[in-house]
This record gives sequence, C-alpha cells and structure tokens, in this order.
Amino acid sequence: MDIRLVSSLTDDDEDRFAAIVLKTIVDLLNQQAIAYSLRIETAGGSVFQHNQSASEPAVADLPARLAT
Repeated sequence: MDIRLVSSLTDDDEDRFAAIVLKTIVDLLNQQAIAYSLRIETAGGSVFQHNQSASEPAVADLPARLAT
C-alpha cells in the first residue's frame, strides 16, 4: 500500500504532524500479527519510519487459531 498526503502545512508543522501520524499508525498496526514498514517523508526533508516483523501468535491462542 502506498499512501500520499499533500498538505498546506508549514515544514515545521508537517514534521510535528508526521510524528503524530507515525505513532498513531504504529499503535494501530501493532495490534495485528503482520510485518510492515512505514515511512513518512515530509516536504522539509525529514524522514520518520518504523519497521515491524510479524509477531508469532501466543501459545495459549494456538488451539483457537487451529480450530478456525
């Protein structure tokens, strides 16, 4: 998935907003057992990124996953 956002924010405001967006998306995606890479590049040249490997299901959760 490739998402692009064009804004009228100043470079400084865009950097602050990008950090908030990154944290919010990371918090959402970390609830899923998926691997992902997230990268935000601002108009001012700042880069915010986060990578996550797919997590293994909890051992206690295995019987439930196998039953479905």
